[in-house]
Amino acid sequence: MPFTPLRLLILIDDARGYCGKVVPRMKELLEHRAFLVDVHRIQDGPVDIAPYRGLVIGTPVFGLGIKGVGPTPALTTFLQGLSDLDEKKVALFCVYPVRPGTTFDRLKGLVLEQGAEFVAAHGYHLLRPHVDEHIIPAECMVRIR
Repeated sequence: MPFTPLRLLILIDDARGYCGKVVPRMKELLEHRAFLVDVHRIQDGPVDIAPYRGLVIGTPVFGLGIKGVGPTPALTTFLQGLSDLDEKKVALFCVYPVRPGTTFDRLKGLVLEQGAEFVAAHGYHLLRPHVDEHIIPAECMVRIR
């Protein structure tokens, strides 16, 4: 049987450019693991997620990561409007200046409510985004295949 690469979508809220600091390297690492990867910023409007086997969803975390942290309201609204999220495998990431706080609990709850299957989560520090940058690509390679 011939090998067919799987398609992934990196879906981000790129407010203040936080997620944009990690996405190019993440995309490269995913492509090295034989995924076909597209990137979509929610600021660019709607997207059809039907052709994708899985999604990697990213949000910035502003402030100290103590109260009222991510996902951003814009990303929350965008995800609630996706009709095809059920049965998709989803990895989550955030980019934070101090700490992620409860971002993953909130974001995981949101995607599970939409019917997605949660596979992994990782936070990237805004000033050191390369630390443990392999986690999301490795988890996708194992858990989305």
